[in-house]
Amino acid sequence: EAVRTVTNPLPATAEMLASGKALFEGKAFCRACHGQDGKGLGTDIDPKTLKGALPRNFTDKAWQKARTDGELIWILKNGSPGTDMEPFIPLILTEEEAWQVLLYVRSFGRL
Repeated sequence: EAVRTVTNPLPATAEMLASGKALFEGKAFCRACHGQDGKGLGTDIDPKTLKGALPRNFTDKAWQKARTDGELIWILKNGSPGTDMEPFIPLILTEEEAWQVLLYVRSFGRL
């Protein structure tokens, strides 16, 4: 429950969003599963090959509203049970890089 109160310590500046986008599309390879448009399915994935839930649709405004920053950083640290989402911190991203990615993920909810 305490994790729900955690907020992103980074400001949503143009520079931070650009860094988050670069990480989303590159080092963190989020784009591979969540797609360039954040709708939850990369263009090179056949949904029939996935077991379990499809990758999260970041453009879903109801999902964006329901999830706190703390929950999202927890998922990046621990993975998402019942899905193919694995932990990314610290194996792939630093915590600061993860916060930058989350700023970019949040930008999909404002489209």
